[in-house]
Amino acid sequence: MAQTQRKPVYVLPEHHDILRRIAYEQRCNLSDVLDAVLENADWEVIEGKAKNKPLQRANERSSSYVVIK
Repeated sequence: MAQTQRKPVYVLPEHHDILRRIAYEQRCNLSDVLDAVLENADWEVIEGKAKNKPLQRANERSSSYVVIK
């Protein structure tokens, strides 16, 4: 099998079902549908959201801890 340039992508189960249905309706492979979706994604918006995730998680963790004196 030929090596691809594709990077691993995690797809949520509910999204996987949607992509699978589109692939069935269009009579193509699931990987073709995923390639089309990733090709049309707005990567600047995704990058901005990804940069904020660590800060959001840190804030959530810090607010969940209670310091008892």
